[in-house]
Amino acid sequence: MMFFDGSARYDGTGAGVVFVSPQRQILPYSFVLSERCSNNVVEYQALIIGLQMAIEMKITSLEICGDSKLVINQLLALYELKSNDLVP
Repeated sequence: MMFFDGSARYDGTGAGVVFVSPQRQILPYSFVLSERCSNNVVEYQALIIGLQMAIEMKITSLEICGDSKLVINQLLALYELKSNDLVP
């Protein structure tokens, strides 16, 4: 499993990713992002970072969990992307 979250505040942005193995080993990671951006963009960045890490760890099956209804529903193709800022 992979959990992701992002946070945008006036003093900076950050992202967190936590992997939980089938044996219940917990691998937490946190990141400070170098640019200011909206909370939605930070949520996307957290997801992208986590997916890149999963690829590097050669994880072939992954359940993804996040608290951003927007990001999850866009990932599931239930919501359309309306902001061009989120396209990349």
